[in-house]
Amino acid sequence: MLQISDIVVQVEDSTVLNGVSLSFEKGKNYCILGKNGSGKSSLALTVMGHPSYEVVSWNIMLDGENLLEMEADERAKAGIFLAFQSIPEVKWVKLFEFLRTIYNARWDKKESFVSFKRIIIPHLEELGIDQEFLWRDLNVWFSGWERRKIEILQLKILEPRYIFLDEVDSGLDVDAFRAVANLLKDRNWEDNSFVIITHYFSILEYINVDQVHVLENGKVTETWGKEVAERIKSLGFEKS
Repeated sequence: MLQISDIVVQVEDSTVLNGVSLSFEKGKNYCILGKNGSGKSSLALTVMGHPSYEVVSWNIMLDGENLLEMEADERAKAGIFLAFQSIPEVKWVKLFEFLRTIYNARWDKKESFVSFKRIIIPHLEELGIDQEFLWRDLNVWFSGWERRKIEILQLKILEPRYIFLDEVDSGLDVDAFRAVANLLKDRNWEDNSFVIITHYFSILEYINVDQVHVLENGKVTETWGKEVAERIKSLGFEKS
């Protein structure tokens, strides 16, 4: 279980999370709703270990271990993954070497060029990714759809336990979003948990959630089942 206990988080002199307590159980899916600036992305970045987000009180526990004592790469190795709202491009780093590096780090492997190529090619074929992408700089000149597919490729090789999806519809047209959502839906994720961060609702048509949390001004204001998302979708955040 991933447990967040009454955390207060600051960025410089601004408090972005104020007393947030949440629990995410492996094998269940969650949704975090809220207007822009409510603290949704701040929560994900804090869990992932972004250095700009300082936890000033209490803690985050992952299966009994203090997550705050881990660096970002250690958190990833422990099974936490963040799909960014805006996926960065990294010049001079080839996609193949990036994937091989994170795979070896996650599983304590030392796969060679040849052996890792045998591992990655079937995943490329399953996702419909041309092998030519392996020899390109990471995400440079990739479309939004292509970047999202590369993220799903990372999910497949890393097999994280807790997957934070931060506004994954960002930068996608309707057709591309449906394609990404269907790829996520069709995968067997029984041993994983999605934490869907959004202020829209389309992704919930593809991934069933067990619990919905509503954030406002850095605080959890509601926790319900999926019905609260339907209510907010109909009435908006103010009237609901």
